Amino acid sequence: MPAPPVVPRVPASVMEGLFVRGLQAEGRLAQQLEALGYDSRRPELDYPITLWQRAVALARHERFPELCDEDAYRQLGRRAVDGFAQTLVGRVAAVALPMIGPASALERLPRYLAMMGRTDVDVSIAAEGERGRRISLSDRYNRPDLMAGGLEGLLVMANAQPRITVEERSAGGYRLAVRW
Repeated sequence: MPAPPVVPRVPASVMEGLFVRGLQAEGRLAQQLEALGYDSRRPELDYPITLWQRAVALARHERFPELCDEDAYRQLGRRAVDGFAQTLVGRVAAVALPMIGPASALERLPRYLAMMGRTDVDVSIAAEGERGRRISLSDRYNRPDLMAGGLEGLLVMANAQPRITVEERSAGGYRLAVRW
């Protein structure tokens, strides 16, 4: 009988990136995050992805109540990447982005996801001309709009002006059209 799949865990640096650096969570949001199990003053090594999902959903409603889900999660994705780039772990990846450019940055997506604790995500990248890619991800834990926002942040750091569309959504993943 095969072993049950391992549920991913999210490193403390990813939590720090979004909630401490990206959103500067304090007051009510910080208290709500602590009630969920994330205390930024006493970080654990990593967290269950289910806690990440609940914390992101909480931040969506707390910080962007006026936006539709797609726009709110896209904003959170951008904030997560911007904040992660300010962490010790994230700076290592972010420093090279302006030098390698958008195409190479996207090719490194599996490596970046692994840095964020997501070795479980299969990534398929197909070139669509010189300045476009179709990216399929087997991510069943994050909303595609969160990833789209994260990729927007990544590509901006790589000196590009991205346009990302969610083309397909399913319980097992999603497909993004990326242009710059």
